[in-house]
Amino acid sequence: MIITYDGRDYPFDLDDVTVKQAMAIEKFMGCNFAEWGKRLQSGEDMAARQALGWVILTGGDRSIPIEDTDFKLVALGNALDKAFAAEAAKTVEAEQAAGPTAAVTVNGHLSAAASSPASSPPSSGEISR
Repeated sequence: MIITYDGRDYPFDLDDVTVKQAMAIEKFMGCNFAEWGKRLQSGEDMAARQALGWVILTGGDRSIPIEDTDFKLVALGNALDKAFAAEAAKTVEAEQAAGPTAAVTVNGHLSAAASSPASSPPSSGEISR
């Protein structure tokens, strides 16, 4: 997805986060990567947003501490909302174009509609520990 913030486009794909970046996020957040994702989706956790800002704005540069990443909170939040909405619209269009029985992937993972028990086993895209 493309996040347009402060006049620049930032490509972001969760699948591109490296293990070292994920470990830095886990250390910063004090929770596992999957929990970070949940906290990020809720939109109410500023530390989760700061970690995402670090990945987006610095490219996850580990020489820059996550806690030093600063940005305009509302502006980045609005940019994220627009990017998520654009991705959701693409998913709906792809599912409609593919028909009711085709599996559609988003970022390499089955969409919610395609991962229903009737069509295939659920896939959360997370690694169990």
